[in-house]
Amino acid sequence: MIEKELSSKIGEELKKARKKYKVSAQKIGDVLGYSQSHISGIENGTKIIPNKRFITNYLKFITNSNFSEMNFYINNINEIANGEIQLATYLDDSTSLMNALVNDYEDDTSQINSLKYEKRNGESDKEHFDFPINDIMFHLTDSENPKYFNKIKLSISDKEHINKYIEDYIVLKYKIHLSQLNDLYNKHKINEKSYNQEYYQIDRILKSIKGDNYGKL
Repeated sequence: MIEKELSSKIGEELKKARKKYKVSAQKIGDVLGYSQSHISGIENGTKIIPNKRFITNYLKFITNSNFSEMNFYINNINEIANGEIQLATYLDDSTSLMNALVNDYEDDTSQINSLKYEKRNGESDKEHFDFPINDIMFHLTDSENPKYFNKIKLSISDKEHINKYIEDYIVLKYKIHLSQLNDLYNKHKINEKSYNQEYYQIDRILKSIKGDNYGKL
């Protein structure tokens, strides 16, 4: 969740952008799954922006996925945020290298700590917990409860190996993206500011996985 004061400033920037493109709050709400009043509340500072994905989806819609125009507003918002949040910029006209990877990396605990399930009557429900029930690492390091894979009980050694395999895979995944990012920068396809923004995000994710001692990127 983005802090209220910052959310209000970003909401004001989003509203200016929306009015420039002559898109109604009702239309954005329909596309993003919010009511018109909720969108207006976010723009006017009475409601909080839920996460960074909301911002990028909002900008993507009003600019009709014109990524150079999106980058203009993303850079403005990053300056407004002054380090409190960092949005990944788009690297070309078809995709953002880090969009799915970085903007989905949230400090938002609402999804990590909540479990959706279907009740016996067929209705869906959601339960919230004070621990990260959806975090695989939580389960692999939980020593209080037995863990199973397809009804096969996992030993301590099993869990340690699985945790290491997942960790190694994710680290490799982001290092590959870093290599791609370096290649784009060296070929002058992105500027230094965009490069530094993307690098910061990858660095942050790797540190969250491996700690400060993961080694030089």
